[in-house]
Amino acid sequence: MGTVRIHFTAADLARTHIAPEPDPLWELMLSLHLLQGEKPRQPQYFAQWRKGLPRDEAFQHMIRTTLAPVAPAGAYFPDFMTPIEGLAGFTAGLDTVLSTPRQRMRRELDLVTPPRGSAAWVAALANGRAADLTALGTAMQTYYDRALAPYWPTIRARVRAEYLLRTRLHSDDGISGLLGSLRPALRWEPPVLEVNGPTSRDIHLNGRGLTLIPSYFNWHNPMTMYDPELPPVVIYPSGRLGGDPQSVASGNGLGELIGSTRAAGLRAIADGCTTSDLAAGLGVSRSTASEHATVLRGAGLITTERQGLAVWHSLTALGIALLQAGRSVSPRT
Repeated sequence: MGTVRIHFTAADLARTHIAPEPDPLWELMLSLHLLQGEKPRQPQYFAQWRKGLPRDEAFQHMIRTTLAPVAPAGAYFPDFMTPIEGLAGFTAGLDTVLSTPRQRMRRELDLVTPPRGSAAWVAALANGRAADLTALGTAMQTYYDRALAPYWPTIRARVRAEYLLRTRLHSDDGISGLLGSLRPALRWEPPVLEVNGPTSRDIHLNGRGLTLIPSYFNWHNPMTMYDPELPPVVIYPSGRLGGDPQSVASGNGLGELIGSTRAAGLRAIADGCTTSDLAAGLGVSRSTASEHATVLRGAGLITTERQGLAVWHSLTALGIALLQAGRSVSPRT
């Protein structure tokens, strides 16, 4: 294991930011890594996603023969599969993937070590034939529609919670404080950000800034683009924030969610807040606000994380869904 050292200037610090939404192409590639990895080593919270995956042979065959070969776990995979345009949405990202210049596609695919029996497909794709690109695009779209889209509220809730937490730290402590808060995944030793990687190398931002992309399926080590000339990004674990709406909806905690005050509290936490912020918004004491937060958390509607002396609350996927659905709560207190 090596270390990637990302060198900042003052201009880079000013241009560094966190993506507010998950990147669907990175989530696609990293979820494929998860499927190829050893289950005992993976966090338990991925089990619900695995259980919901389609089991039909055609879908599984597509993963094995078309997608996994260009997303080998624990090894290099081509940068063109995760363009920065993915942050604009899956369609924009997929269009960029399929319009990759042939010379670049061949250069990057030549670096891939495909799983046994897949070399012919990777070599064919490197030739850039329209039929092979169409097959890749169809596979990516099918995988997204069937494996990721049904679970997207959970993915988005976790990433969104991370974004809200880090932007609050940015507001309070500046970009250097934000970068310093990302340990142990990332190590900020001004003016260098250190990221674990397969090899040791240096990336000089040279005024381009850095895009930090929180990820649901990145659970182990942060990642960067292999080509230092591409827009600089770091994909890092979003942390065990949020919850799964299918698993928490059946719990007994949701029955405790009664009263207009707690409904107002849920709305107050929509953009993320501390316990003190919640108390001020509800016009109650901090201890009372903490009690309301405990009930909301027990119902699976919010998640709580300590940051220094503050306690930060964010909505889970179920909490977001409840607000979006416009459900009301009985006005009993």
